[in-house]
Amino acid sequence: MLSAQGRPVASGRRRTAPEALALGMSDRQFGHLSRITRRPHLEFRVPRPLGANPRHACPPIAGIASIKSSSCAILHSESLGGRCVAQFDYIPILRWKEGEKNAIRALDAAVKANIQPMFVLEPEQFKVRKATKKSVAIPSADHFVAQVASIWGTGAFYLDASGISAPAGTQHPILAIAAAARAQGLFLIPAIFLGAPASYASAVATIIQQDQHGVALRIDLQELTSASTWAGTWPYSLSETDLIADFGDDIGSVTKLGTVVQTVFQQLHAGPQWRTVTIAGTSMPANFAGIQQGLYTVTMETLDLWRVLHPIVPYRLDYGDYATPPLGVIPPGIRWGYPINVRYTLNGQYLICKGVKTTGAGAVDAGVQLTGHAKSIVGYLNRSPLTGCWADDEIDAIAAGASPQGLLHWVKIGVNRHLTLLRRIIP
Repeated sequence: MLSAQGRPVASGRRRTAPEALALGMSDRQFGHLSRITRRPHLEFRVPRPLGANPRHACPPIAGIASIKSSSCAILHSESLGGRCVAQFDYIPILRWKEGEKNAIRALDAAVKANIQPMFVLEPEQFKVRKATKKSVAIPSADHFVAQVASIWGTGAFYLDASGISAPAGTQHPILAIAAAARAQGLFLIPAIFLGAPASYASAVATIIQQDQHGVALRIDLQELTSASTWAGTWPYSLSETDLIADFGDDIGSVTKLGTVVQTVFQQLHAGPQWRTVTIAGTSMPANFAGIQQGLYTVTMETLDLWRVLHPIVPYRLDYGDYATPPLGVIPPGIRWGYPINVRYTLNGQYLICKGVKTTGAGAVDAGVQLTGHAKSIVGYLNRSPLTGCWADDEIDAIAAGASPQGLLHWVKIGVNRHLTLLRRIIP
């Protein structure tokens, strides 16, 4: 089993002894917790959905019978007037990049109706659409909103644009985005974290006041445990705040705390008073350097932890995760000719198809490797292909001889399969 280790970073605050005692932690456990903090806001992080009651009505979802149950039932639902209503929200965290956008576009309508995504907008995806011979230039905000309208539609979504800076003396660009979204009838919910830059925080406050859609607040483990110390100064009511406990790729470190984490969630300050509460993170490694060619599995630690927590907390705990590794840049050491790797989501695990380089000694053409990966997935014993899932149909076609295309196409495949499967296995 290939394990994905979290990468703790230095703490920005010290916890106090009474807080540790209140949680029943040993000094060693508390010292470990204090090293698990939020990464800088420029990195790719998580948020979640709308509504005091985010159970979204949806048509019955096809393909459930092909998924095998594990520690919880594959799909629980309540029947209201013949409609299926999800018990828990699923909040996938997505970069606004081509592969991810294409994956959303290819989602089955029933699956899409039951997802409330977080789009993370970074500077390289927020650009003016240049003028052509047939069209005029389109401002960045209008261009982004037009894409969202075309790809996602008018359903509620979170937007974290904190990674985009505002030049001195100017308004933050999320204000222009919100104005364009408002004009197009889109349901945008801004996301923020404690200590966000002043220009971003001010812009988010304006949007909350104008739209009355509420806000998503992304916090780390320390902030979760100390909520009683800062909730009183949080400028918005808890009933309009979607609280996201975002552990990013530190989820492995969080799970090592064992029952302490259960206590933290059970004793969440004002737990039932928040509009919604979500746990989010990922155990997907940034890359697979040093791993030999072959098939590997990585446990979905966030899903495992959610399955333990949601039955024992005094509020509904929703689920979120990262659809791709939570990094804003290509990891160091990756160059042209890099190994051709593919990720495929199983129920509770990631299946990793590790390839080889495309240049140098022992190199294999990328297309050959991608076709081989498709065949490995099709032949994998616990694959459980889904009906109505574009990605599974595409993998079957590639294994049967269709063009494997390039890695961008496989980002679309991986994300589409991940979103479809996760929505179907979250009750």
